[in-house]
Amino acid sequence: MKELLARIEERTAAFNALPLYTFMDDERVAPEARLAFVPALAHFVMSFADLYGLVLREEPARDAFQELVNAHAAEDSGHWRWFLADLGALGHDPSMRFTDAVRFTFGPATEQTRRLTYRICRAALGASSLQKLVVVHCIEATGKVSLSHAAPLGHAVSGRTGKKLVYFGPHHLQTENAHTLERDDVHTTLASIALDDATRAALRAVIDEMFDAFTAFADELYRFARAPAPIDARRPATASAQ
Repeated sequence: MKELLARIEERTAAFNALPLYTFMDDERVAPEARLAFVPALAHFVMSFADLYGLVLREEPARDAFQELVNAHAAEDSGHWRWFLADLGALGHDPSMRFTDAVRFTFGPATEQTRRLTYRICRAALGASSLQKLVVVHCIEATGKVSLSHAAPLGHAVSGRTGKKLVYFGPHHLQTENAHTLERDDVHTTLASIALDDATRAALRAVIDEMFDAFTAFADELYRFARAPAPIDARRPATASAQ
């Protein structure tokens, strides 16, 4: 397992070097513009409650690995509420038709975001508790990268507008750092687990699949941030649009 944790760290470092995060750190661009991708996250963030409640969680837990997965699922279960609040604070909450909101969320501009959700489901549904735990580690690793770059932007936006951002602010990052999976004893225990060659190879493949999916997701968000896709609902509906 120590080898797999090292692989996650390796992929995390490469993930942190993606263009999205270079763009988010570019102080020549206004903080709000560096968070222009936020609406495109809706499908992934709002799917999280189901991912953690219906796919990854298992009650009663079958073993210690599943107990860790359950603990993490409980810790992250309500973060979608912060996202909805931040959407409003960032001005992404205009009056719109429900059909337009659905069209945008499931449109071509967010295809990789949706694929990410489905690939996580494929990796976790019916999986062993250890594989679920590996999937959670990948989610957490990529999430901490994203939040570490977003938190300064959220703080800057709050300072400029007076509207506090929670999902994209320092509070969310601090919460992630306090998770059960971040405890030293948990890391030590996981690193000491011995795996046979077949299991190690299978879990390494899961890690690479998860990071490949998150990379495609981050690249899509970068494209969206640089040239935000239009949301038709922000314009008055016309007969030709119906």
